[in-house]
Amino acid sequence: MCTILLAWRCLDDAEFVLAANRDELVARPTAPPRRLSETPPVYGGQDLLAGGTWLAVTPDGRVAAVTNRRAETRDEVGRDPSRRSRGELPLALLRAPGGDALGAMRRIRPADYNAFNVLVLDADHALLGYGVGADSVDIVELEPGAHVLCVHDVDDPVHAKEMRVRRCLGQALRGVRSTTQCVDAMTALLGDHTIDGGD
Repeated sequence: MCTILLAWRCLDDAEFVLAANRDELVARPTAPPRRLSETPPVYGGQDLLAGGTWLAVTPDGRVAAVTNRRAETRDEVGRDPSRRSRGELPLALLRAPGGDALGAMRRIRPADYNAFNVLVLDADHALLGYGVGADSVDIVELEPGAHVLCVHDVDDPVHAKEMRVRRCLGQALRGVRSTTQCVDAMTALLGDHTIDGGD
């Protein structure tokens, strides 16, 4: 997963809307959404190379997603095959006992994975974890509003792609209060393949 758009607690008829593009490594083999876990039930697409997922949901409305993260020593596409798959993370967060995603996120050891951003949402929380080779995840609770997550920090103010997508999302959602309008705006934005700044 490479581009995630989120409207968090800023709509009249839903706690959140999330839309995403998998816009890197599009040739990597995947399976369409299916049941990935029986107890609790978790659904999502499946990465057929490493077995994980980039985006998963539960019937009670929880969502988890992961993106690669650009690190200083390695780009986000490269991966160390000796490390665990980042695609395990959405499943681990949604399978957390008692739905305790925060506790599950705190138990993640980033050094076991290639660099990642992981997002988990429920009706009460929007938690984002940055994992870059340390012993603990840097956790941020998102404020209400529109957010963009790619391979850097959420709402990154420096890199061309994130700045452009964030500006366009802000314009597209100005005055939008319904999920239908939000989904339409996000779908149109994710369908725009303009390249900015060579990123």
